[in-house]
Amino acid sequence: MGSAPENRAAQLLLLERQGTRYCDGMLHLPSGHLDEGEPIRAGAAREAHAETGVRIDSAGLRLATVVHHRQRPDLARVGMFFANNRWDREPYNAGPHKCGKLLWCDPAVLPSNTIDYPAAGIRADLAGTSITAHGW
Repeated sequence: MGSAPENRAAQLLLLERQGTRYCDGMLHLPSGHLDEGEPIRAGAAREAHAETGVRIDSAGLRLATVVHHRQRPDLARVGMFFANNRWDREPYNAGPHKCGKLLWCDPAVLPSNTIDYPAAGIRADLAGTSITAHGW
């Protein structure tokens, strides 16, 4: 299993959403929903593979933070944000039907078109906050 190249060790990978009807043109972390009965770490590794082509050992994922996100008055979610710096190949756009491009960036200086919800999770992780609320 490989690891992040030296110049990317302190960066994170964002995906530009397209064709999804949710925040198209904006940036989000690789993410998704769990399948029925799927353990959370396995789901995170599966989603990373589906969106970026990398294979991650789910046992190596570190829970970075939890975000209790209120998307709208009738919809709230709990998002688990995981960190990892080891994977098996160079990430690529494995889902071009819903991703325009991949972008490596400094988590302390997020692009202005980063979706607020994942930005809240990234900021919480940088601050060492284990759980945060967003949109409440």
